[in-house]
Order: sequence, then C-alpha cells, then structure tokens
Amino acid sequence: MFFLIVVVGVDIINGKKASKNSLQYMVSVQNNKAHECGGFLISPQYVLTAAHCAR
Repeated sequence: MFFLIVVVGVDIINGKKASKNSLQYMVSVQNNKAHECGGFLISPQYVLTAAHCAR
C-alpha cells in the first residue's frame, strides 16, 4: 500500500511561541537584506533549509 498526503497552507496548528533564546540556531537566508527563507544552523559552516529555498 502507498499513501500520499498533501498538505497545503502556511498555518502552524497548535503551535506555541518559543521561549526567549530558544531559537539560537535559526537563521534568516537573505538576498539584498530581504528575508528569503528560514534555515537551521547544523554546524558552524552549514545551514539546512527547505528545498524550495535553493533557487
């Protein structure tokens, strides 16, 4: 059996505001000082982003 679930939308469901200093590994990938995409620092030299961030 194979199931494919497609979720469309941008809402975060049942999310909670993060506590202060808990997002210390999050980054903003920017182009000309404009936010393009979010990412997560996985090492001092590498940022992990979603596939749609690479254009």
